[in-house]
Amino acid sequence: MEGLWFLLFATFMNFGLVQNKACWYSMHYFRSPFHQPLCAPSRVSFLTSRRPDTTKTYNNKGSYWRTNAGNFTTLPQYFRDAGYFTASIGKIFHNAPVCGKDNDFPYSWSVRPYHAPTEPYGYEKVCPGSDGRLHFNLLCPVNVSTQPLGSLPDIQTTDHILEIFKSLSESRQEASAPHLPFFLGMGFHKPHISFRYPKEYLELYPLESVDKAPNAFYSQTQPPVAWNPFMDVRRREDTTALHLPFPYGPMPDKYHYLIRQAYYASTTYMDYELGRVLAGLEAAGFADDTIISFISDHGWQLGEHQEWSKFSNYATATRIPFMIHVPGITDTVKEGSKKPKFPLRDPFLEYKSTSRVKGKSNATGSQGVLVSDALVELTDLFPTLTDLVQLPVPPLCPVNSSQVDTCVEGVSLVPVIIDTALNHSSRSSKSWKKAAFTQYPRPSDTPRPDSDQPSLANITIMGYSMITADGYHYTEWVGFNNVTCEMNWSDVHARELYILHSDPLEDTNVADVKKNERLVQRLSSELHKGWRYALPKQV
Repeated sequence: MEGLWFLLFATFMNFGLVQNKACWYSMHYFRSPFHQPLCAPSRVSFLTSRRPDTTKTYNNKGSYWRTNAGNFTTLPQYFRDAGYFTASIGKIFHNAPVCGKDNDFPYSWSVRPYHAPTEPYGYEKVCPGSDGRLHFNLLCPVNVSTQPLGSLPDIQTTDHILEIFKSLSESRQEASAPHLPFFLGMGFHKPHISFRYPKEYLELYPLESVDKAPNAFYSQTQPPVAWNPFMDVRRREDTTALHLPFPYGPMPDKYHYLIRQAYYASTTYMDYELGRVLAGLEAAGFADDTIISFISDHGWQLGEHQEWSKFSNYATATRIPFMIHVPGITDTVKEGSKKPKFPLRDPFLEYKSTSRVKGKSNATGSQGVLVSDALVELTDLFPTLTDLVQLPVPPLCPVNSSQVDTCVEGVSLVPVIIDTALNHSSRSSKSWKKAAFTQYPRPSDTPRPDSDQPSLANITIMGYSMITADGYHYTEWVGFNNVTCEMNWSDVHARELYILHSDPLEDTNVADVKKNERLVQRLSSELHKGWRYALPKQV
């Protein structure tokens, strides 16, 4: 690649079921497992390219990972040290002491991170109820003009980054000004709960058109330690009033449909704001020299297995979209074309012009999206982006990397991207990584109120999970020392095995079936060997 390259890094929260990818063009698309489906552990992991057992970050509270685990170089810090202007807009790091006093500023960012002024109202009583009062609800369609400060966080975040684009574009036009490359990290909040979004998006998803989760039932083969009681959902006023039995529920059918409807509407709202960002990037003149990566911090269980959250090792909680746009490689709209690369599409106009199909998006879908089935992990983001802009790719971390500032526990995906985009073929999952890994902590063998987010002092079990290239999802729940942060493979509390070819929804755990004994032994050995064993051969 020649010339000046820029980078936009976009991330959003809790994205599981993709309903509307209408704004995405000329992208490379993966489905990526994440390492622990919780805000702080996931974000620290992909921003350092180190897994939770290395960062020792297992929950949203606790001490700063730089002092608790190691002074690790982050992805934006690496770009900043290479001469890039780096800025955080919205939620990139989790906004808590575990990620530093001010979202890892000044290590990672050239300027203080931007947080929308309306963000603090997300956990207050701002949801209008039928009684004429305001509530702290899960379901929260709103009239934006009546909300505090007359706006919502994702709208303000979009407005802010559009101003940055304008400023950068103006600086670029000044002959005497240096052309400083940028790394912009932008984080949307939706579709994170509560589902607070502009109420007009509800009309895009009439309740009668909303589908039910295809496996909306509790699996009797699931070990109790694997269950998470979705306490975040339960503590909202509208769901508290349902008096759901602890720990398994179930959610009443009426709310099952209402929650899925709200998730779809929230996602389309976020998708439109993202469309505004991409259109603004192009209007500012950066579409042809900006690499764009688009990920989530984790997935979301939307009634599958009777679950309503993220705190598990199920694929619905750990698999996420991973998209990347590389000018000159993934483009389907050629540079210099009069056709816009990222046209802004109005979901309301599309709704009026298309027929409604139950459970599907109104939009006609993305255009020019290249898809790969290679197994990738979000620790791969750091080495991939450095490789694409021709910065030195940090080396693989040693087994004990606590004293190593700059290294990665992922690999560059550039070979996969080039194979797919230029050769019109893809390195399949079988010719890339052998497996991808996730994990989740528990305080006990049976569900209790802190099972979703146990404090480090209460973690006694860790569920280590592996999705393999040959179609298996295997998990061991083993004893965990919360002082040394080490697992005990000989202390097995439960096992799970899902054969994805015949059970893609992971409904039947067959780990204890006699005929699978040798398979379980093989998978257990591979899980114990870990992510290094699973790396591509050329790495």
